[in-house]
Amino acid sequence: MTNAISTGTLGFPRMGGKRELKFALEKYWKGTISEQELLLRANSVEEKAWNLQSEIDHVTVGDHYLYDSVLSWSEFLGLFPKRFENCKPGLPRMFAMARGIDGAPALSMKKWITSNYHYIVPEVDETTKISPDFDRFLGNCKRGVDLNGKTRSTPVVLGPVSWVRLARIASTSTATKQSLIADLIPVYKNLLLQIKALGVKEIQIHEPVLVFDETELLPLFKSVYPAILPEGVSINMVSSMEDVGESNYKWLQSKDNGIDIVSLDFTRGETLQLIEKNGWTNKTLGAGLIDARNVWKVIPEVTLPIIEKLNSLNIKYRVQPSGSLQYTPWDFDNETALKTHVAANVLSFAKQKLGELKIIAAAAEGTNDLSEHFASWHTYHVGRKEISKFGAIVAERIANLEDADFVRSEDYATRRPKQLVGTPLLPTTTIGSFPQTKEIRKLRSLLNKGTISTAEYEAAMDLQISFCIGIQEALGLDILVHGEPERTDMVEFFAQQMEGMLFSQQGWVQSFGTRCVRPPIFWTDIHRPEAMTTREYEVAQALTTKPVKGMLTGPITILNWSFPRVDISRKEQAFQIGLGIRDEISSLEKSGCTVIQVDEPALREGMPMRDGAKEEYLTWAVNAFCLSTAGSKSSTQIHTHMCYCEFDDCMEAIDRMDTDVNSIENARSDNATLEAFKRIGYSKGFGPGLYDIHSPVVPPVDEQYEKLKSFLECLDIEQTVVNPDCGLKTRAWPETIAALRNMVAATLKVREELGLVKDLPSNAVTVEEKKCACH
Repeated sequence: MTNAISTGTLGFPRMGGKRELKFALEKYWKGTISEQELLLRANSVEEKAWNLQSEIDHVTVGDHYLYDSVLSWSEFLGLFPKRFENCKPGLPRMFAMARGIDGAPALSMKKWITSNYHYIVPEVDETTKISPDFDRFLGNCKRGVDLNGKTRSTPVVLGPVSWVRLARIASTSTATKQSLIADLIPVYKNLLLQIKALGVKEIQIHEPVLVFDETELLPLFKSVYPAILPEGVSINMVSSMEDVGESNYKWLQSKDNGIDIVSLDFTRGETLQLIEKNGWTNKTLGAGLIDARNVWKVIPEVTLPIIEKLNSLNIKYRVQPSGSLQYTPWDFDNETALKTHVAANVLSFAKQKLGELKIIAAAAEGTNDLSEHFASWHTYHVGRKEISKFGAIVAERIANLEDADFVRSEDYATRRPKQLVGTPLLPTTTIGSFPQTKEIRKLRSLLNKGTISTAEYEAAMDLQISFCIGIQEALGLDILVHGEPERTDMVEFFAQQMEGMLFSQQGWVQSFGTRCVRPPIFWTDIHRPEAMTTREYEVAQALTTKPVKGMLTGPITILNWSFPRVDISRKEQAFQIGLGIRDEISSLEKSGCTVIQVDEPALREGMPMRDGAKEEYLTWAVNAFCLSTAGSKSSTQIHTHMCYCEFDDCMEAIDRMDTDVNSIENARSDNATLEAFKRIGYSKGFGPGLYDIHSPVVPPVDEQYEKLKSFLECLDIEQTVVNPDCGLKTRAWPETIAALRNMVAATLKVREELGLVKDLPSNAVTVEEKKCACH
């Protein structure tokens, strides 16, 4: 093929190579820098990203969101519920919606499609009216155009259908999806005219909900496009994370929708099969050939056949990542230790993927045969086999698994009376982690620098554990945790102790807001060489007569919150991890642990969108979890934790996990999830989140009391466990203690009403109603 193949991007990591935006935001929230200084620092990060993309033909502008894309567009559109009506428009109101303020709980937070990124759910109530202000957005677009030029700059707009589909419409509102779309059409039409006036040649409209199999969406798409589209500027319709399904594909190919470029993900789903089956029109294809959600280089054996097929079909296309590069770390050049590893030659972070765009474009033109990629992968595979120690052992264990290895020895009804005998009804507990203070982070830094020994570090961690146990005893919690002071992250901690995983120094990826994680990198077979958590458990349990939970992360969460291998199946990798967690549970039981939590917050997010693939995934994912837990004693109470996702389409799978207690995020939501579990007859232990730990607001006793009472309208007393909605590591100690004290007080109040206790505590925290603090 001799035609020139252009390149484009769909977004870039927003936090910066060294998390500059994260630290700026946190200083702004603490009041130590002004809004102007925050925006200057944010602009600096964005401009660094643009400079890295200087050789890319089409670069996004206007999409460097300070917290979340959906939240930003809610603020741009002026769409918010009544409780934020007194907030100052702009950043104060936007951050109030994200984080909550006294008297105004934060908007809900959910997982983004099939990723570990979280978005802020828009909310429409009876007072919500569109009051758009696009000045900041248009100003950012203009700044991008001035730096990158009118031809290269492609402003990014979140499409109205996606905003409406992702929004929650309150029962008090008369609005419908159709009425919201009708109201948004003139607003978007005017906005796109203003963007066109900047002189750009192309506009990206991101409609991520194109991947959903929901028949009600197609009429909405047809009502919006081409109604909102201006003449004289190319429209690039962007979808990612899955194929778009046959109905949406056919609509995207129609000539009368006003769309000139269609950007599709070729790394997940069956996009190529859709093209082969249904053909392609004269539109330009944005071919998402570079995986934007993993850190491995392009595999020539996978990518070259796609290129050959597209060329044979005479499709006009450009080379792009499969989606925004925000799901990958900033730059592999920031690493030091990883550069000497056998996997180094096949690792590719966001900056390196920009280089790969040029290489793959050259391959599409026929001027590069990807020989360097072939050689790099060959070197990796040879080196991996030479130094991997446990592959044969792990393979043999998996090959010898039997059906009984996935099933607990007794059913729930039989084993439940044997667990935690003496624990009161409505037992109070936490999800696991307690505040990670500056002192803890300093100790970890001193250990990493070699300034203190491992023994000195462990002694310091033991003091932190003692403090956590003392706080929980004083608060009156029933099931305690050691607080996880020794852990940086619930996945990274295990990656550092299991063979087969690498971890980076600067491989940060945004999870939500300023929360960033460093996903482990699977480079060979996974094996647990020795106990990982028993020492800390034993320290904690020796300090109390109350049960202390062993805290583990489940195999599916470790898999989905990591960068897995691409040369073997995800199922096989999940089973490898599952065996390691199974061995760890056995070690904890030998240490005397009688209650163990195996967190699986990522079960839902790894689920494909299409029915056949969805059921296949849920089958092996649940099996991997059961492989982890099925070997436990009947007297051991197994907990799990899930959060910030839609559960409706995987309820039966969650039931098949056969946990004794399932704690879920519920604080930012109504009780719809509880009602859904009730409908399927879920009878095992259940711990809906009583309050939102992602907000700094301390919920008063009465608020938590009412919430708990509402839970008991859906749940039996015997199955209800009382806990916050997530771990407490990101909170400060004063608000943590205050919120938990109120949680215990609310629980005791309910117990008294039910005749389960006689006396109420006198030390409940009272939080006075405060004036809106968001101006």
